[in-house]
Amino acid sequence: MPFAQLVGRDAELARAGRLLEPGGDLSLFVTGARGSGKSALLTAAAAAAREAGRRVLLLRGGDGPWPLRQLLLAIRHDLAGLPPAVKGPALAFLGLTPDAPPHLDDLPAVVRAAITAVAATTGILVVADDAHELPPAALATLSQLTAGPWVAVLTAGRMPVPEALAGFAVLELAPLGADDAARLLDDRDRMPSARDRATILHRAAGNPAALVEFSSAGSPAGGLLAEFTDALAVLPTPARTLLLYAAAAGFPAEAALLSRAAGFPADAGPPSDAADAAGGSDAAADHWLPAVESGLITRTEGLIFFGHPLAAEAAYRYASAHLRRRVHRDLAAALTDRPEHYALQLAAAEPGPDEQIATALETAAAIFRRQGLRYRATAAMQQAAERSPSPQAAARRLTQAVGDARDLRDTAWTTELHAQVWRLTDDADVLAAAARPAATAMHWAGRPDEAYAMVTAAHRAGPPANPAVAAQLALIAAQIAWVTGDEDHRRGLPTLLAAAGPDPERATAAYVREVIDPAGHAGRELLDAVVLPEPGQALLPADRQRFGLLGAIAYVEDRAPLAVALLTASVAGDPAATPSFGTLPTLVSALIDAGDWERADRFADPGPVTGLPAMRVTLAAMRAQLHALRGESEAALRLARETWERLDIQGNRAAHIRLLRAAGLASADSGDQENAYRYLRSMFDADGRPLHPHLSSRAVAELAITAVRCGQQADARTVVARVRDAAGAGPSGRITALLQLSEAVLADNDGEALFQQAVTESDYPYERALAHLHYGVWLRRHRSPREARLVLAYAGKVFEELGARGAAELAAREIAVGVQSTTSPENGPAALTPQERQVAALAAQGLSNRAIAEQLFISARTVGTHLSRVYRKTGISRRQQLGNLS
Repeated sequence: MPFAQLVGRDAELARAGRLLEPGGDLSLFVTGARGSGKSALLTAAAAAAREAGRRVLLLRGGDGPWPLRQLLLAIRHDLAGLPPAVKGPALAFLGLTPDAPPHLDDLPAVVRAAITAVAATTGILVVADDAHELPPAALATLSQLTAGPWVAVLTAGRMPVPEALAGFAVLELAPLGADDAARLLDDRDRMPSARDRATILHRAAGNPAALVEFSSAGSPAGGLLAEFTDALAVLPTPARTLLLYAAAAGFPAEAALLSRAAGFPADAGPPSDAADAAGGSDAAADHWLPAVESGLITRTEGLIFFGHPLAAEAAYRYASAHLRRRVHRDLAAALTDRPEHYALQLAAAEPGPDEQIATALETAAAIFRRQGLRYRATAAMQQAAERSPSPQAAARRLTQAVGDARDLRDTAWTTELHAQVWRLTDDADVLAAAARPAATAMHWAGRPDEAYAMVTAAHRAGPPANPAVAAQLALIAAQIAWVTGDEDHRRGLPTLLAAAGPDPERATAAYVREVIDPAGHAGRELLDAVVLPEPGQALLPADRQRFGLLGAIAYVEDRAPLAVALLTASVAGDPAATPSFGTLPTLVSALIDAGDWERADRFADPGPVTGLPAMRVTLAAMRAQLHALRGESEAALRLARETWERLDIQGNRAAHIRLLRAAGLASADSGDQENAYRYLRSMFDADGRPLHPHLSSRAVAELAITAVRCGQQADARTVVARVRDAAGAGPSGRITALLQLSEAVLADNDGEALFQQAVTESDYPYERALAHLHYGVWLRRHRSPREARLVLAYAGKVFEELGARGAAELAAREIAVGVQSTTSPENGPAALTPQERQVAALAAQGLSNRAIAEQLFISARTVGTHLSRVYRKTGISRRQQLGNLS
């Protein structure tokens, strides 16, 4: 595979790159299925080694001494500088001196001595592909070269590992994951239809060569498909016939069934030696044996498996179209007891519209769906639609195919199928039914505007007969609007909800109204009447959906414990929980708010959301928040920057706001208060209004605290006022406490009453501890150091329990400062270092951290750190008080 097509092998390439590094391996044997990218990995590793200044020697196969002579030729210009005992035999072997060459048996020792001597001045990486084709002397030399510290050997080949290389570390290339396989396919010049793309991804099973060759217009010369075709050509006709039946079956079928279908009846007599070798006991196993020995198939527990996706393709293409149709008829007759496979064989054998075949395919799709085989379900449903004589039946079946493609997480195929529904019908019910899964798929693919347009297009097509369908469309639109924070999306919701009639389902209507008017608290009354299911109680899909929806309402209503309970119930015992209602990100957010950060970590794992780009960036933003809350500032900032690179800010404003909060908290923890304020302030518009009606407002206290540290109190007061306006007449207890804390830290001397209100018990432990921390600081500076220690100790305890190490350390430092200030309050300024005095003096003149950094030739982060130490040592609380130090 060409180097440019090395995709999805970053970890493997990094492993190979560690060769020759201090403490790293000196040998590595790369293996894997044919076409898995072994040669491409070696090529990339060699290029990376050259870029790192390593010497790279390539060893290729050949007869006799040729492979080892290659190595000597590669270092021939270095031989002149080696000791005579080393260079003499090497030059003689190459014919570069008149001396008689040593005996060929001495060639490995000569090569080993020369390479080791050259490597003493520059590390050498020997790269050898196709190790299984190398002669024993070359393999032994590769093994012996790694005895010294300056030579590493990277080789690749088929299993088993050659005996001479038994001591090498082994790296097996697994099939590409779904995202990487799709990326490799999408990088190809030829762009197949979405359906063909899905078929290629399914059939290739993550094998890079199969992905490339399946997507090529013809069979690439010298490709694996051509190799397998050549291997088929030398097989006996019975073996080729059986392979054709195995390939046409499309699944690992029993050898006996395939033999009978092909006209090779089983023999009740004793098994032959050939049958035993082929893994079976019937006489027809003799016909399988050549195929097994060729490596094209394996036979395990009576089932036939192709060794490579392209081997099956070669076996199928080898036959004519007429013969393939006959094979499909034979298989259909043999598979009548397996309706899903019977339907596929019948459809392949008999072309044209046929309601009986369409019905059989629809039944097959239902079976595949129950088995979790989403590709097969989608493909069968699309075939059922294509074989339907009636356009109405075809549109109905395509609508189900849209849902299957969504569950497959194939957005392109979902979109293609949805467009076909619109070409077939103008029935409002069918269009609404197709819009629901299509819009959900587009939403989580990171294309919210297109998703919202699908919903509104279905709405304009006319009201569906069932108002509940219209309510579901409004719900999907509301979920999109919540993520985007787009005012146009939000303004369109009342019209969509009105189509659901005067009495829509209560939870659905409440959620939509929460998004339309967050200050209206449409779901508050509904939550008061919620009854949680018993632990372990089996839930129907409709129940899961309802609890997930109620959990989302509880989250936006600032009832985190209830949200966690409801959302957990909605996904408990359901490993395939659909993300269509935003259950997963809402659950992670609620767990973070409720202080259960370990569970939040588990649910924020990106592994289960393959194929959902918007979900991946959303979960990444939440992981960045967790890093920041724990005081892991560098990790938080690094993840935030990486996530912003692949984030559509307008399409996922919720994730953007989360990243801004993470970056703000991380910058503040690092001492860079100006950047911290810049990040947090960016969560609000120029006039101070929240850019996201829920997420922005919940960071208002952190913004106010940071504003005090960098002299932005006036601007912060504007933001606090706008947040209070947005909260309306009946704000939640959480937002009330956050506003009280914000006003308390901005009030300075007059903040005690507000602090006392802010520290009341709440369901948000981090925010409660934050309020105690700043109340403790206020008490220490204004009234009672002893009382302050109690309040600060409580804050530190909660932070420790949460795992917020940075905040816990800050609480501990404030307690220590309080102890120092009670013993020698006048000595604070005297404890400052010279540079801390310089920074404090410049800050007192009104210079920003960046300006101070430029004057003193230090970083802005260092300036922030110095100012934090000044505040701790002197007991002052804000920038404006720095002038008093002089």
